[in-house]
Amino acid sequence: MAKPQTTAGEIHKRVIRLLILATLLMGTAIITVVGYQQIRQTQQSATRLMKGLQRSVIGDQPDWHWWRRYSAINTFETNVRVTNPRGSSVKYYYSPFTRDFLSAKSHKVFGTKAIGYTPDYGLTYYRESYYHGNRLEIWLNLMPIVETLVSVIAVVLLVMVATILIGGFYVRSVARQLTQPLASLNTAAQEQAHQRERRIALPVPAQPVEVNQLAESFNALLETVNAHTAQERQFTSNAAHELRTPIAAVLTQVQLLQRRAADHPEIIPQSLTYISEESIRMKNLVDSLLTLSRADRAVLKLVPVNLQDVVAATIARERPLLHQTLTVTGTQSASVVLGAAESLEQVLTALLDNAAKYSPATSTITVDLTTTATMHVIAVKDEGMGISAADKPHVFERFYRADSARTPEIAGTGLGLAIVAQLVHLNHGSIAVGDNVPRGSQFVVTLPRADSQSEKISE
Repeated sequence: MAKPQTTAGEIHKRVIRLLILATLLMGTAIITVVGYQQIRQTQQSATRLMKGLQRSVIGDQPDWHWWRRYSAINTFETNVRVTNPRGSSVKYYYSPFTRDFLSAKSHKVFGTKAIGYTPDYGLTYYRESYYHGNRLEIWLNLMPIVETLVSVIAVVLLVMVATILIGGFYVRSVARQLTQPLASLNTAAQEQAHQRERRIALPVPAQPVEVNQLAESFNALLETVNAHTAQERQFTSNAAHELRTPIAAVLTQVQLLQRRAADHPEIIPQSLTYISEESIRMKNLVDSLLTLSRADRAVLKLVPVNLQDVVAATIARERPLLHQTLTVTGTQSASVVLGAAESLEQVLTALLDNAAKYSPATSTITVDLTTTATMHVIAVKDEGMGISAADKPHVFERFYRADSARTPEIAGTGLGLAIVAQLVHLNHGSIAVGDNVPRGSQFVVTLPRADSQSEKISE
């Protein structure tokens, strides 16, 4: 398996590869262009030398002095042979040092006739032509060109190496600088991962923007985790507290029966009644906890539902059970939402029970159904004691009960409205609490209309 790489290491490795490729291409291009220009220059020099040599031939013999003196190119290292085939014999005319050059064994280079290598002389470029029956041959020394090309190659290689070394150092430094905020953020996150208590916010670097946004996202996530952790702890504490009270009462009555039932049988019915009431209270609390737990994990299948039918069915079921008068107001047209009918009936039932719990028996509970351009709204209004401004932000929290509601006459666990809020959320709606003028409270459930939000809700 490949060794894991840091971001800085990966950036350094990739940029170095790109730098090496770029310098190789640049160096190859420079060497190729310089070499090509040198070859072109050599060919042009050979052409000019050949024309000068042709003009220097007087009769059948070349005038070496004139050729060397009036040639525009240095001819000191140029070897020339003129062959005159006229008559019965062939005559050869050599420039100075040409006999020694030709006596040495020459080797063709790259399988070409033009370029050859002769020991002690080096590389040469060969050119021949015919002038007035004479064969003119020129061997142009290429070593000055080779030395120039070697110098260019050496310089290019040095520049390439220096560029790669300096560029590698610079890239490594820049990569570390760019990834330092991310490394610091990672270190802080690892430290937070080992914290058993509340996680504190991670440092937020100003640059680069992506790391800044990532740190802010992490901090938002940490806030959510902290809030959920605190909520779970509070939930566990509240659940334990709510269960401990009826359990303690049941144990007290059982112990009382064990000690005194034999001598005072008259206390048995009263104790059994008390045990039964506390058992029912525990059962209701456990049922509420299970309902809330299922609501937290539930994913409802949303289908078109007519709120008129939901309200009518719920009112018909609840009216015989409540002492208050139930009335329905608002729109009479079809109010279709994408939702789960059973959960919506459960929401409306819980709101009606809550209104009845805190309202006088002679009062009226009103269910008002209205419609806007994008929403359907159900408002459950009562004429009870109302909810204070300080309690309103907390009424949907789990186990929360206002001080005015903590009386023996008003039973409750503080979970009913939390369940309602969760079910409304699962139906892609929202719920709020307000005052019912002139007296009481109203709970307002807002649900998107099916015809305007169907695509969004179905997702």
